[in-house]
Amino acid sequence: MADQQDSQQDEPPELVDLLRFTTTCLGLGIPAPKVAGDFRFGLEGLRPRGILPLEDVARIRAVTAREARAHPEGWAAGFAEGYRSAWGGAAILRVLNERGVAFDKHLHRGLNLCLDTDKLTRFLGRAVTATHEADLIAGRPTSRRS
Repeated sequence: MADQQDSQQDEPPELVDLLRFTTTCLGLGIPAPKVAGDFRFGLEGLRPRGILPLEDVARIRAVTAREARAHPEGWAAGFAEGYRSAWGGAAILRVLNERGVAFDKHLHRGLNLCLDTDKLTRFLGRAVTATHEADLIAGRPTSRRS
């Protein structure tokens, strides 16, 4: 019991709260798939706040995912890579949106499916100065004609 308390003191309090909530829900008879979904959602909420590194979230997701049980390391690596790509695409779209640069759904889809982190990094840099969606692809601002 003392060892368990010592190990919980090393964990972030938000993670301990999530674990308590999860076990309480299971104890109350809430269906396990619903509780697992809430647990994963809670984990993903801790990641952007810096409480859990992406690799830990990916590892936990791999352990808890049925389809990952055969190869959890590969599944976790794939999850982390997909998460990074989605995060990069979302950052680019947010910069464009905050700057008032219009973009269509095809750019949104393309950025969210892009796995090339070098390309996403270039696009993020271009999004800071882009005045039109085309500037993101072309790499230089287009002249504005009134």
